[in-house]
Amino acid sequence: MSNNNETFDTAMLEFQKLAVKASKDGKNPHFKSSYSTLEEVISAARQANQFGLYFMQPLDMIVVADQPVQVVSTIITHAPTGTSRKSVCPIRLGENEKNNPQKMGSAITYAKRYSLQAAFGLPSEDDDGNEASRPAKKPATVVKPDYDDEIPSF
Repeated sequence: MSNNNETFDTAMLEFQKLAVKASKDGKNPHFKSSYSTLEEVISAARQANQFGLYFMQPLDMIVVADQPVQVVSTIITHAPTGTSRKSVCPIRLGENEKNNPQKMGSAITYAKRYSLQAAFGLPSEDDDGNEASRPAKKPATVVKPDYDDEIPSF
């Protein structure tokens, strides 16, 4: 362990100085893209262990606007002090997908991957999820000012 890990913040700073990245080892042939798998993100995040940081990702239920919402909680704990930080990421499913175990598993994996990357500040590059949700790009329209018109005085 580093000597400079006395607090959660200094331990996280030392980890982030390593500039750890999760390699894009997953392939999505449908979108012809690659992405960092959950296993790769976990491997990258575990490099924080050398600074006394570890994580857990339990499933949880919270209530939002009187509605139960299933979430992935990402909890990072600094072992020497017991200080923890927690964030939650909703598990997104369409109404017709809630009883499909395969869709549920995919949504949980997706939430775990992105919440872990966000919690540790791991670089995230565009992947199949982001690309699929983007509308088709339209070419930008360039508007040139017409300097022939008189500028009114005030």
